[in-house]
Amino acid sequence: MRSEELTKGTARRASGGFTLIEIIVILAVISILVAFLTPSVLKYVADAQTARAQADINTLQAVVNDLIRDTGKYPGSMMPAGKTFLCGPGNIAAVGTTSWAASATPCTTGTGVFASPNSLANHLVANDPNEAGGAGAAGDYATTGNFRWKGPYAQSVNTDPWGNAYEINVSTLVSGDTTPTWVISAGPDGTFQTATNATTLAAGSDDIGVRIK
Repeated sequence: MRSEELTKGTARRASGGFTLIEIIVILAVISILVAFLTPSVLKYVADAQTARAQADINTLQAVVNDLIRDTGKYPGSMMPAGKTFLCGPGNIAAVGTTSWAASATPCTTGTGVFASPNSLANHLVANDPNEAGGAGAAGDYATTGNFRWKGPYAQSVNTDPWGNAYEINVSTLVSGDTTPTWVISAGPDGTFQTATNATTLAAGSDDIGVRIK
């Protein structure tokens, strides 16, 4: 009889769910775990974003050099008059005290390959640096001969992990010019600290870049 009563009491307690004290303890444990794990998770995400940006930039640097080698032309010499930057898609990062493209006027990007002035895709994804909408027109890379466009050199050009455009100052990417030329992202803070003609990335900045030359 005593055993039967204990069994019934235990069953009633189990069916009643958690007590208030138990719920408070569980919530406290969860809060401690969240507080402990959140910085680690955020650091992991930040490191992954930086690594992705560096990988994208390394790839862009490599394929731009492939383009130069194949065509015998520097992208800067193929730009329409007055256009000195090549950009991927995305927002235009703030310039700080540098001279990177800061607005839609010198560095506009759009949703299509052909409709985007200064589009990096018009050199790497499609042979259309003159932005006419197709290869073979005056101002495009040659399509025949030893030196010709052999792309696509990339299937697409991405935004950086923070939604901004990768930029190249191609005004210096011309024959005979020894000024440094960068493929660069403004990094997590979305503001450039490195000048377009700098020999190294600005000290203490979060800019991510690699020199083409």
